[in-house]
Amino acid sequence: MHPEPPWKRIHLEQTSSTQQEARRLCLLEPGVRRAIRSVRQLSGRGRRGNSWASPEGGLWCTLTLPYPEGPDPFHNLLVALAALRAVSDGLGVGHHRLALKWPNDLIFDGRKWGGVLAEVFGSGKPQEVLFGIGLNLQISENQLKEQREIPVEATSILAEFGHSPSPEAVLESILSHLDQLLEEDRTEVGRERNRLQIAEVLDTIGRRIRWVTHGDEDGEGEATGIASDGALIVERNSPTPGRVDQLRSAEISHVRVQNDC
Repeated sequence: MHPEPPWKRIHLEQTSSTQQEARRLCLLEPGVRRAIRSVRQLSGRGRRGNSWASPEGGLWCTLTLPYPEGPDPFHNLLVALAALRAVSDGLGVGHHRLALKWPNDLIFDGRKWGGVLAEVFGSGKPQEVLFGIGLNLQISENQLKEQREIPVEATSILAEFGHSPSPEAVLESILSHLDQLLEEDRTEVGRERNRLQIAEVLDTIGRRIRWVTHGDEDGEGEATGIASDGALIVERNSPTPGRVDQLRSAEISHVRVQNDC
């Protein structure tokens, strides 16, 4: 097994978005493992193309990884797991109930403080995947409120714990954890081990959820597990009750179940 080449680190004080910078660099020099970080973003991108200004104190970065055999959607969850572990390490004591929400959110007690967005780039070989990572770290609750593009239910590590590891330290830890997870994933039983590790922190499993696929198909049911390709396994309540499906691209929401008293 050949070791991966080292990460090429690129630091920017300000940019429109690290994702745009990643596309530019991949065109100029394809096939390079990069970590592009900016202190501030003027037009970061989220799900469904939503954009926002990203303030100082968060980790705004894009990782570029070449995939000679084609993209692997499971790796989106590995990047999210690496981010969760990096922040947990920086906080110093366990996981602090940090969790993942399928497919790409990092949450604490149901409130989002980060996310990972994967974008396949290029039509030739090797294709590259640009993993955009946005984490609310050293951002106060007041700063969050000042960002009108950020949902009111969002939170930050600083707001929840009173302290936060630095963006620089978290990025270095992410790269270290991700290299370990990718190396594990290439072993004979590594995918299954990684799948179980993700399932341990995936708050979506065991919950009643609603979803809308990118083909505008909706449904409701219980999330029962995670497949080896990263798909969410669901048992439908409606429509077609009892049918088991695998969601590979969908917007989901956790449904609160009221206790009978």
